[in-house]
Amino acid sequence: MKMLYVCGSFKFIRKISELERKLKKENIEFMMLKKKSRRGIVGCLEKIDAADVVYVANPDGYVGKSVCVDMGYVYAKGKPIYLMYPIDDPQVMDMVKGALSLRN
Repeated sequence: MKMLYVCGSFKFIRKISELERKLKKENIEFMMLKKKSRRGIVGCLEKIDAADVVYVANPDGYVGKSVCVDMGYVYAKGKPIYLMYPIDDPQVMDMVKGALSLRN
């Protein structure tokens, strides 16, 4: 089974927690950061290295600066990126495999 890494802005921690419950319910193996770490962006990049696929939790299409760094790193590593919602930036969307919103 492939390992999924979920990233997103901490301003959406409630939505990310909802996503966590859904993934657990479906028995999907995943990693995510739910609180800020002393390792910061390096900790995120290490999780990306360990993942096969990255899913960006981006309610309302919002992607912050740190998540943009994550996405660029994922793309450079040649790993697929999926988003919760499309981003209003065609050049960024060119890096993404698709948008997959999770329904109940």
